[in-house]
This record gives sequence, structure tokens and C-alpha cells, in this order.
Amino acid sequence: MKHSTLSRILSQALYGALAVSAGCGVNVSSFDSPACTNGYAMSVEGLRPAMPVDYLELRTVDTFGVSMSSVLSSTGTKCATAPVRPTCEATLASKMPTKGFYQQCSDFCSGGALLATRGGEVIVADSKAALDALLAPYDTPQEAVLAALSTGQYISCTDKSRGAVRAVADGFEVVTSTGSGCGTSDPVRQHLLHVDASGTVVEQDSYLLQAGAPGCVIGRRPEGLRRAGVLRRADSAVGCYFADNARLESASVAAFRVLHRELLAYGAPASLLRQAKRSARDEVRHTRVTRRLARRYGAVAKSPSVQPQPIRSLEALAIENASEGCVRETFGALLGRWQALRATDPAVRRAMLRIARDESRHAALSWQVAQWAATKLSSESQRRIAIAQQLAVETLRAELAVEPAAALRETAGIPSSRESLRLLAQLEQRLWKSSSAASALV
Repeated sequence: MKHSTLSRILSQALYGALAVSAGCGVNVSSFDSPACTNGYAMSVEGLRPAMPVDYLELRTVDTFGVSMSSVLSSTGTKCATAPVRPTCEATLASKMPTKGFYQQCSDFCSGGALLATRGGEVIVADSKAALDALLAPYDTPQEAVLAALSTGQYISCTDKSRGAVRAVADGFEVVTSTGSGCGTSDPVRQHLLHVDASGTVVEQDSYLLQAGAPGCVIGRRPEGLRRAGVLRRADSAVGCYFADNARLESASVAAFRVLHRELLAYGAPASLLRQAKRSARDEVRHTRVTRRLARRYGAVAKSPSVQPQPIRSLEALAIENASEGCVRETFGALLGRWQALRATDPAVRRAMLRIARDESRHAALSWQVAQWAATKLSSESQRRIAIAQQLAVETLRAELAVEPAAALRETAGIPSSRESLRLLAQLEQRLWKSSSAASALV
């Protein structure tokens, strides 16, 4: 199938869908957002240690085999009343905690420790017990927020449905969240915690805010791709979406390089080899663009881990191409066009316009590979490929039934579940059901 032919079909599907288109949880209206610095870091303002201190700082604790720390927020003057101030300051600077009173984990773990100076003493609160010793009784909202952080749950600085606090008769209530919403195993849940004066944290309620979306990013995935997470948590699903998008775009580089190697091994035409190499270069550029968008929304993606695979049989190559290319990548090209029209962020619209154009060429390559492979394979092999393609369509249909977060629909232009299913129906009608592969099922 020529790129021009597929591009026309995608345009028809897009405007066909457009022509048809025209949670419960805690009521946070009485809650306040936590005190933060720079829009994302918990502030130490509002902390009242039981014994007065000269200086307080919240320091990150990130361990990648080597401990690294950076100050998130601070208040007061370092070692202000120390008998020998330079010695006290040197001691404070040398402290490099390897754990924290809170810890959050994905593919690695990160956390935070509270450090203070009192006279010449340097205090390190790198556990919940040490935090209690420094802050108890917990009698301010910000102290309650830090106690809640010790559970490992996430507290947003800007979204009260995922981070908020209020005083109650017997302490404080703190709203937290867990999960990113990317992947069926990682739904977003809201939690209501109670913190008493001693710092004891008890969960009072939990609500499902957003089901995990298995299809939060759609595109060609190489065999051997291992799961990887987001390095920095984002306040909204938008950062998570683009971080995961960047990871999979990077994985697509490997996918096209593998495709080129296998096409070469099976004597594919030079035109297919050239397109596979060009597609890999495109995906390098897409990775850079989506990483920038992820950072724009407070997230950084980890590079993918792809386990090396031996050269597969031509049938196995064709099955993956049918599922990942003729279905997922083709739908991804259509999705990109939709985002280029609907995203409210101009940077997202510009990025998706270019990506969608490239992905249309990649999808066309998938159909060309399918047509070439069909000439080399038996009728029984072609039947198995057709079945795999139809199963991929049904899997995609189930993924699209999950409603994306409102922020994704607005900012990133992701279609609603109903709109996604209309797009899918358009492709089924105009492409998949009429393809030679699909007809083999009849």
C-alpha cells in the first residue's frame, strides 16, 4: 500500500469520526493545598519543631548505586548559633543520607530527609521515627503533610484531588494519591489519611480516580521490550503520558533496526530496507520531541530496555508486523492526527502534526511489508497472520474502552473513549476489513 493511499484513508477515517463527534472522591473544597516551593517541592515553611532550631532543609535522597542529594526547600540560617560555625556548616554539607523518612519507588527509589541545625548539632531525620522526634507534636498542616508523605504516597502541589490538607478536631486530614494511570496495573487512587498529634497516620478512605489505561501510548513495540517507569512523578497524567510516549518512541528505534536486519536477512526489496532505516531515524527525532514535552509537564522518562532477540522466522516477523504495524502503528498515526487538531497546548499540536506525518509513512511501510511477506508465505501462514491482526484489533478495542484522564483529553488532545472507538470503527470499515489479510478470516 502506497503512503499516499494510506494517508487518504487516514484522512477519511479522521473526518468520518469528527463528523459523528460534535468520579467520585473526597470533596476537597474545604481543604488547602500543601505549601510548596517552585510549584513541585514540599516547603519546610510552616514546620514548628518541638525544640527550636536555627535552620531546616528538605533534601532529596536519590540512590542509583551512588547516593546523590539536593536541597528542595529550606528556612532559617545554617548553624546560626553554633560555637564554631564553619565546622557546623561543614558537618551539614557532609551529610549524605542514603534513606529518607519517605520513599517512592518505580524502577528505582527516591525519597527525602529533613535536616536541621541547633547550636553546633546537625540533626538528620531520615526515618519516620526520627521525623517524629523532631516534629512531634504534629500541630501544623505542613507537619501533617510530611507525616503523610512517610507512607510513600504522592502529594501534589497543584491538584487538590491528589494533594490537600485540612485541620479537624483530632488532628489533620490529608489527601494523597497513588498510581500514574498508565497501564492496567497502575490506576490512580485517591486516599484520605488522618494524622494525629503523635504523627500516627491512618487511612480513612480510598477512591478510584482513574482506571489504568493499557493504551495510553499506541505505536510499534519491539519484541523483548521490558517495562520501565517514569523517573519523576508528574502532577497530572500529561507528564506521565509524554514520558511513556518518549520511552516507546525510543523503543521504536530498536524495533525498526530489528525490522531492517530481518528484512535484509530475508532478501526484502531495497525500497523496504531504505524505509526501515529512515523510520528508525524518524523515531530518534520523535524521542527528543516527546522527552521535551514530558519535561514541560514535570516528568522524565527512563530509556527503554529491549532484550536482544535472534532473527525470527518470516512468519513471526509478519505476525508482529500485522499486530504492531498494520494495527497499532496505523491507529497511532490516526491518533496523532486527531491530537494535532484537538490539543489545547500549541507545542503539543505542532509536535503531533509532524509525528503524525512520519507515523503515516511508518504505517504504510507496515502494509508494504505485509504485502511482500504474503508472497513468501503459505496460505496457512497467512491465515495465522490474519488471525493475529484481528486479535490485535480486538485488544486495541478493549484498551480504548478505558476513559482517559480529563487533562489528557484537553491538553494532549487524546480522544475520549467514545471518540477513540469511533476512530477505530472508521479504520475497521475503511481499511482492516477490506485488507487482504483480514479477508483470509472469511
